[in-house]
Amino acid sequence: MTAGFGIEKLGLVSLRYPWICLLIIAVITPFAIFGATHNRFSSDVREIFRSDDPAFVQLDLLNERFPASQPDLQIVTESETPFNTKDLEALRTLREKLLKIDGVTGVLSMFTAVTAPEDEDAEPLPVFPEDLSKLQDNDAARKEITSHPLVKGKLLNDDWTIAVFALTLEQLAQDNEGQAAERALVAEIGKTTQETLAGTNVTARLTGLAVIRDEILSGLSSDQQMFGLVAVGLGIIVCWIFLRSVPLIIIAVVPAILAVAWLRGGMWLFGQDINLLTGIAPTIILVIVLSNCLHLLFSIRRGLERGDSLEEAIERAVKRVGPACVLTSLTTALAMSSLIWMPHSFIAHFGITTASGTAMSLILTLLMVPALSVLLLRGFAKKVHGKTQKSDMFRQGIDGLCAKAADAVTSFPRGIALIGLALTVGGLWLHFLNEPQYSYANNMPPESTALKAIQAYDSKLAGASTLEVLLYFPKDHALKSYKTIEIIREVHKVLDDEPAFGAVTSLHTVEEWLGGGEVGEDRLIGFLEATNTRDFAASFVALDENAIRISAQFHAMTSDQMTPILDDVERKMGKIEAKNPGLEIAVTGIVPVSSAASHEMIKQLNISLITAIGLILVLIGVGMRSLRAGLASVLPNLFPIAMGGAYLHLVEGGLEFTSLVAFAVGFGIAVDATIHYLTRYRLERASLDSVAAALRKTTMDVGPVVIMATVLIAGGIGTTMLSKLPTVALYGTIVVIVLTSAVVGALLFLPAVMSTMERYWPSREEREAGADPKDTEEAEAKSA
Repeated sequence: MTAGFGIEKLGLVSLRYPWICLLIIAVITPFAIFGATHNRFSSDVREIFRSDDPAFVQLDLLNERFPASQPDLQIVTESETPFNTKDLEALRTLREKLLKIDGVTGVLSMFTAVTAPEDEDAEPLPVFPEDLSKLQDNDAARKEITSHPLVKGKLLNDDWTIAVFALTLEQLAQDNEGQAAERALVAEIGKTTQETLAGTNVTARLTGLAVIRDEILSGLSSDQQMFGLVAVGLGIIVCWIFLRSVPLIIIAVVPAILAVAWLRGGMWLFGQDINLLTGIAPTIILVIVLSNCLHLLFSIRRGLERGDSLEEAIERAVKRVGPACVLTSLTTALAMSSLIWMPHSFIAHFGITTASGTAMSLILTLLMVPALSVLLLRGFAKKVHGKTQKSDMFRQGIDGLCAKAADAVTSFPRGIALIGLALTVGGLWLHFLNEPQYSYANNMPPESTALKAIQAYDSKLAGASTLEVLLYFPKDHALKSYKTIEIIREVHKVLDDEPAFGAVTSLHTVEEWLGGGEVGEDRLIGFLEATNTRDFAASFVALDENAIRISAQFHAMTSDQMTPILDDVERKMGKIEAKNPGLEIAVTGIVPVSSAASHEMIKQLNISLITAIGLILVLIGVGMRSLRAGLASVLPNLFPIAMGGAYLHLVEGGLEFTSLVAFAVGFGIAVDATIHYLTRYRLERASLDSVAAALRKTTMDVGPVVIMATVLIAGGIGTTMLSKLPTVALYGTIVVIVLTSAVVGALLFLPAVMSTMERYWPSREEREAGADPKDTEEAEAKSA
């Protein structure tokens, strides 16, 4: 059994029956392309951390029971000077126009606020006068408006320079048509806003889930086009530098392009949307296929240059390089599969997509490369038969780099191994110092209009983020009772006492506004039953579920800042529950839930990554049928993880879920260099007399391919660093660091560790030969 467990023999089938294999692929491909052209994009950031956690259940219930409390879109209007009469008239006109737009179901603004009723029978009146000029230079009237419980800290700031309109929109299906309709609605709202405010001192920015979805959709669509084109272009350039043959480039690029089409077609077939993570899966598969093709084609070319016939060169490449390609694909798929068991579907679906894509791409590579080679390389085989390829500037530079690496390992194997160990231990130490850190704003581009609107909201109002507390009373509990108001007061005080919360809004806020005490309690009931306050009451009371909502606004925080606050709030809510049997209190909200879930996700990803690393290292030992090979691969494969972790600690300041996903992806690909090196070393060791000679020959033969393949893969996946979406760009950065470090690990630290192991733990063949490893090493060093 080979290191590829015999799977590489599929390439021999392709060599024998090329037309049949290509016909099968030709039949499947049109269906895959059809599916690829119908992929759906998913841009709902709420889905990133979704799981079966009760907090997410409560978040869905919040949206269902208090829909008016969760705006889909917010318009943040600003002025450098306090709003004057003309500005206020334009803003009120804007509210009226927004309500007339088809698809807008509600608009909450400062003009929604009403006065406190003077008696139970009186209907509340709008807090803004019909003649807005009465507010000009009237500080007392303006102060009265900004102190309104609905307005203060939420819809209008104290100096009247920023006002917010919160819109609820018709819920559209998140398919291609629904997404297009939502984007058109957002565009119409933006156009109406700009036209209405033209000629005033007021500027406006749109934010909220609908706008964020729109920006993410634009970013994903742009990324898909850019990643594919840049990766393919880079692949062609690298293949040309390395292969210098049009037929060879065609054989390398065509399977890669078809693999992407098959992957995206499969995603459509199984209903997998393209989101922030699955959007980068096609690029991963593209560069994996190009890398495998590069290894196979380079081996075929070497065989032709040695004088082999075309069929012999292809068969030799399949048998010698094929097992390494299979094993690298298995380890990559295993690394991706470690994500499948995550309880978060966002991560699990990415794991399924990339793991199945890696397996599919291996089959496609083994079926296409031998078949295309035997059909397209007849003329090329005659041209290069028995001739050594001329080295150009690029190849000479790479060969020189590999020669220096081989010389260094021959001269200072133990010193290099110790340096690698020290760097790995130091990097892992920094990695373990990383704390989970996630910010909701990281989903948006830095120049995002929505992000700038949130920042303006945070700077002058109570904060754009909200924490929601839901009180569920027993069915037999009288919701309109003094006991209910007493509990609401207690919960309100817990939130109000937390310094991080800028404004707390509840029925207690309204009670205080109505006069407080027993008078406020009585007037509160009448106020809630008034005709023109029912919409306001519906945002705090769900009569059918006997539930009450209380909200607290806060400024942007990272997950490590938010989590202890949440823990404290939930602990205090537990005490209130204990004092009131039957009462259930749920703490939720998209930002708080995301913060808590991100911490849990990061912990699970860490465990998943450690498990995957262990299993892959074991798989290497099993595939190579050698405990020594498995142990030798530990240091060079932990080194890339250590370097990525050190970068996160020193530059980024903490762990995000995308960085750990990048570790899984990067490690799964980075280990390929080690596998190719070990596979080739085993072959060279069997034909050469000494360890040093075998290591040097392996470095000189495998090194150039490993370097070029890494340039190809890192460059292809590195295109994600160009993304406008910060989470995607961070992913690309970490993968590039891991892959680049893997080259150093494979060409320096791996041979150094193997040379050191041969000195102190010689192989069975060395022991049976009776040679003294020390004497052999000294003799080899002198000859070098």
